[in-house]
This record gives sequence, structure tokens and C-alpha cells, in this order.
Amino acid sequence: ERAWIVIFVSTFAKYIIIIQNIDKMQKEEMENKTYEFIGRLALVLFSQNIKMSFTTLITLLKDNGLTEYQSGRAMAAGISAAYHRWEDIEKDCRIPTTSGAIANTFVNQKGELSWL
Repeated sequence: ERAWIVIFVSTFAKYIIIIQNIDKMQKEEMENKTYEFIGRLALVLFSQNIKMSFTTLITLLKDNGLTEYQSGRAMAAGISAAYHRWEDIEKDCRIPTTSGAIANTFVNQKGELSWL
């Protein structure tokens, strides 16, 4: 039975880590709903290896009633702030999945990670 658990954990480690971080996120009080939205969206997109442009993200945020960012430059600053917020939340995690997903998901019109 113990060997089965080890195989299960090693085979599904990515999913177990994500579930642990989501549980931690639910306990953590998110002071900014935009950062929460960006983090959750980044996890979903990153899990499917999908990149999203700043303009598309701005449109999605507007559609969800989050209108703080109106330009690509402002959105880059917002993504950076969301990254740093999630980095702080996940500071005790072995693998910071949400901040890592944010870091590798959102791109400018040229497809570059320009918010870093």
C-alpha cells in the first residue's frame, strides 16, 4: 500500500501541488479580486500551455466587472503586482504554482513576457 501511494504521488504530483495551493488560496484573504482572477486564470491557461495577450486579459477583466486596467502598459503593471502578491502568498510552498503560472502565461502583442 505504501508503494502505491508513492507511485500515485509521483505520477500526479503536479495536480496534488495545485490542489494544495488552491486550498491555501481559499484560506488566504485576497485583498484584490483582480489579482485573484489573474492567478486563477493563469493556472488554467498554464495547465494547457496557452498564452494570453494583455488586450485579451483586459477584455476578460472588463467582462467580469474588473476595470482597473485600460491599457497594455497598465495591465503589465497589474500582472506584475498580481505575480508579487501570489509570490508572497506562496512563499511557504515548495513549488509556487500560481506565481509561476502568471510568470509564463501573459504576453504582449509580440508574444513576449514583457511585464517582468
